[in-house]
Amino acid sequence: MENVSRLCAVALAVSLALAPAGAHASAGYVDGISDQSLPAWAGAFAGSSFASSFASAWGGRIALARYVVQWDAMAETSDGPRADGDYREQFEAWLEDVRSLGLAPVIALTSYTHAYPRSPGEYQDALEALLAQADLMGEPAGYVEAWNEPNGQGGEPAGRAGEIANWANSICERRGCQVIAGDLEDAPSISTYERAYTGALDFSPAIWGIHPYRSLFNHSDATVLRFEQALPDHGAGAQIWFTEVGAYYCLDGELRGEAQQANDVSYLLDTLIPAAAPVHVFYYGFKATGPGGAPCTASGGDDTELYRASGAPRAAADLILDADRARALVFGSDLSAALLALAPAPS
Repeated sequence: MENVSRLCAVALAVSLALAPAGAHASAGYVDGISDQSLPAWAGAFAGSSFASSFASAWGGRIALARYVVQWDAMAETSDGPRADGDYREQFEAWLEDVRSLGLAPVIALTSYTHAYPRSPGEYQDALEALLAQADLMGEPAGYVEAWNEPNGQGGEPAGRAGEIANWANSICERRGCQVIAGDLEDAPSISTYERAYTGALDFSPAIWGIHPYRSLFNHSDATVLRFEQALPDHGAGAQIWFTEVGAYYCLDGELRGEAQQANDVSYLLDTLIPAAAPVHVFYYGFKATGPGGAPCTASGGDDTELYRASGAPRAAADLILDADRARALVFGSDLSAALLALAPAPS
């Protein structure tokens, strides 16, 4: 299976290299990290051996980092960046750690507290404060997801979510950042929600985000393709980003295991990414906090991590790294070298 997956990765890279001129350049592989626990890896990022091994394995491969931040976090007080602090201190810790890795930050706003912005001004002041903090820490955020999963975790009606995107866009037009619209969970009702969301917009987004967890779990690209077709002009001229996606090792307390997680990652690399041609793909997550990782219990949360609690890679991590390695060989060298490098050794 491993050699087949590696050769599929080479084929994927070749197909991207030969894509028609004028098509959006797809990442073709995972080039972003979406991981809320990054500042708390092994207790604290700065002294984490896993942070060091991440930089060694993924440096030059991962270019973007994404964080889902409490929208009014900057209203809190801060005693400086702290992985175990309040929302503001955690955000500051994440900015500090992302800067140390040389990654470009992407911030997504949401509410974890069930308190929501009551007016455009309240939201825009909060967004301005978040962006100003990123600037202050030397890590300007060039991309803003106006609201995380408004049809899921973010819990906003479609029309309201579209209005929030307008509020974010008015800030980004002045500051030079770009709004990632939608940022939708790939729920069965996505097209209906999306049309109402689009109807509330007063600008034409260049970037649309989707979280294709269900698509990956079900090994089906149908919902992602419906999402694209429901965009204005059926998505012509727009970029699609997988702003969050992960393959389940454990789901709702059911242990699926490394083999199934790796099988799902193979589908992501070999089928789902080529079908949707996303410009960027953010994987969620890399390593859970705590010595035991994410407990595989109904109350312990889902586990899509690429690494075990010990810091050792799961099979899915190796597949993603191999896919990126194949792409680098094809684009930086020649196809025959790539095939020789990844082909099975003669028996």
